[in-house]
Amino acid sequence: MEIRQLPANEYDKALDLSLDVFIECGRKDFDEEGLETFKNFIYNKQLVNELTFYGAFDGESLIGVIATKNEGKHISLFFIKPSYHGRGIGKQLFKTAILNQPVSEMTVNSSSYAIPIYRKLGFEPVCEEQVMHGMKYTPMKRMGTKVRELEKVC
Repeated sequence: MEIRQLPANEYDKALDLSLDVFIECGRKDFDEEGLETFKNFIYNKQLVNELTFYGAFDGESLIGVIATKNEGKHISLFFIKPSYHGRGIGKQLFKTAILNQPVSEMTVNSSSYAIPIYRKLGFEPVCEEQVMHGMKYTPMKRMGTKVRELEKVC
């Protein structure tokens, strides 16, 4: 497996993977409006170009993606193909993102499906589940995402 930062010409692959996994794994957290909200985000070139993308590859196949914004302070996209779940790929993607953009705290708006994964990475909910534009999510935060803190996670 190879993990690397993605150049802009590979963003479309990362966005397609994100949409596929969003639909497959997050179905109970969005309605039709929520699906459109997600699509409007990932198909907005201006917003997407504000992200830093990292991808995990099995050979030539993209199998996972993490994308951060605000210099690594917020996870906007974090998706692994379901057939690759449970293999530590998410941890490795997270570690790569943190090593490349160390921050003192990091936030995410988690689907209910991903809360256990984020907890393993050191995130805690900051309030209860929210609903906005047809999407349910739980705001979460991780303090101390400096490189030395990674040993506790990875």
